[in-house]
Amino acid sequence: MTIRLFATLSAGVVAAAIATLPMAAQAQTAPTDYDYVGVGVGVGNVGDSDVGFAVNSKITLGDNVSLRPGAITDFDFDDGQTHVLVPITYDFNPVTPNGKLLPYAGAGLSVETGENEEVGGLLTAGADYRLTEQLTANAAVNWSISDTSPVNGVIGVGYTF
Repeated sequence: MTIRLFATLSAGVVAAAIATLPMAAQAQTAPTDYDYVGVGVGVGNVGDSDVGFAVNSKITLGDNVSLRPGAITDFDFDDGQTHVLVPITYDFNPVTPNGKLLPYAGAGLSVETGENEEVGGLLTAGADYRLTEQLTANAAVNWSISDTSPVNGVIGVGYTF
């Protein structure tokens, strides 16, 4: 009798916990309609170096859709080698219970200036992590589809507004 009562109560508690999970996760879901501008470090093919300076941003265009313009350059600023990236991304819903990790993927335009001037397509994927209401950490991998097909990445932090 006590085992049956314990099993029934346990099943009730588990059922109640499961029933509240969707509502709890929904309440903690962070919106994807935040914007930011930031700076970071570019790695990979960034000109004459494997490490460079990056400027990145996110501008919300609509539900789960953003424009993420940015630029990556090596630290030899006078050589004119810069990758300008203009992707439009689909912003996935948060993947963590606290709603702070927000992945995205998209495509757009890549412009390379300097010795290897090229314009081509761009594929990008990354994630934003909402540190606070005003700060967002971000990381991305970019593949410019062109004759040289450079692949680079950005790790940065942005001021969220």
